[in-house]
Amino acid sequence: MKKIPLKHVNIIGWIPLILGILLILLDCWLRLFWLIIAALFEMLAAIIFLAIFNRCPHCGHFLGHAGGGIYCPYCGEKLNG
Repeated sequence: MKKIPLKHVNIIGWIPLILGILLILLDCWLRLFWLIIAALFEMLAAIIFLAIFNRCPHCGHFLGHAGGGIYCPYCGEKLNG
């Protein structure tokens, strides 16, 4: 599997989450049930994407909330991006 730079992973991972939140807010206004379903799928896709690709490029450990950090909390290597 091709590695994606962490900078791109963070951007790509946040877009579906924000879109899901916007769909939920739109559903509160329009009262359309299918928007909630679309928002849940959108947010689930973002979570799966981040679980797969938000990893240290050196040791491969999942970064979790440390994805925006400067150094990997497991191996101590500098995270590029």
